[in-house]
Amino acid sequence: MYWNDRVYGPVRIDDPEILQLIETPTFQRLKGIRQSGPSAIAFPFKNVTRYEHSLGVFLLLQHLGAGRQEQVAGLLHDVSHTAFSHAVDFLVTSEEQDHHETLKPILLRRPDVVAALDRLGFAPEDFFDDSRYPLLERPLPWLCADRLDYFLRDGLACQAVRRGDVAKILGAVAVVDSTIVLTDPAVARLAVRLFAVMNRDWWASAVEAYIYNEFAEALREAFRQGALSEDDLLSEDDKVLAKLDAAKIPAVDAVLARIRRFDPAYAESYDPRIAPKQRRIDPPVQVGSTYQRLSDLH
Repeated sequence: MYWNDRVYGPVRIDDPEILQLIETPTFQRLKGIRQSGPSAIAFPFKNVTRYEHSLGVFLLLQHLGAGRQEQVAGLLHDVSHTAFSHAVDFLVTSEEQDHHETLKPILLRRPDVVAALDRLGFAPEDFFDDSRYPLLERPLPWLCADRLDYFLRDGLACQAVRRGDVAKILGAVAVVDSTIVLTDPAVARLAVRLFAVMNRDWWASAVEAYIYNEFAEALREAFRQGALSEDDLLSEDDKVLAKLDAAKIPAVDAVLARIRRFDPAYAESYDPRIAPKQRRIDPPVQVGSTYQRLSDLH
């Protein structure tokens, strides 16, 4: 399997058992789920999919020397994302905005995934909790493969991160005591600055707050009128959008029209029901054989 990855360049996967997992319908579904959720309706250049990101996390974990089980965990870490990604977190609220994690056991127990994992020598239960895998998942403000990949991938799509920035950051990535670190304080400061730009201008911006909250209201109304079911959220973005359009519900149509022809003025003085999750990083920086947080370096 060959492709030109937007972050890592030309890559290949030739492990037949890994490829069988990638080829399952459950994993292939991620091709139809955009990482930016409903924001991608307003900004088509935000075209990163959960499929692309999941493959990227797998590749990054490989590069970092993670074991095979952790690599598989990286491949599967987003398998339970619903259509429009985090949009569901504005319907089913949680502090971490990670409702998809509660669905993971359901998706991992699908027969196609179970069979593929069995060929790899693993069981679905091995991947219910990503916190078992320290290179894959760490809480903010730490670095982890998931966070590093979506930051660089989204940053390139939004043109907030340049290819030269990606090369500098990836060139300074290392592992110390099962922890992803950066080897150069200057690169760590660059990563902090660019991550803050992405948080301010995209992930937690007033524009995102408007789009996600309004889209959640459209979903809520579609559920109320029976135009959508919970099973629809386990399909793909375009399929859900087609059902919303076909329902001809005036309140839903009005929301979708505003998102499709988005005007930044819509977000001015908007009071969101739910605020997007705020994100920042404080990268560990290698110091000899150990590391220190960037904020602790003098």
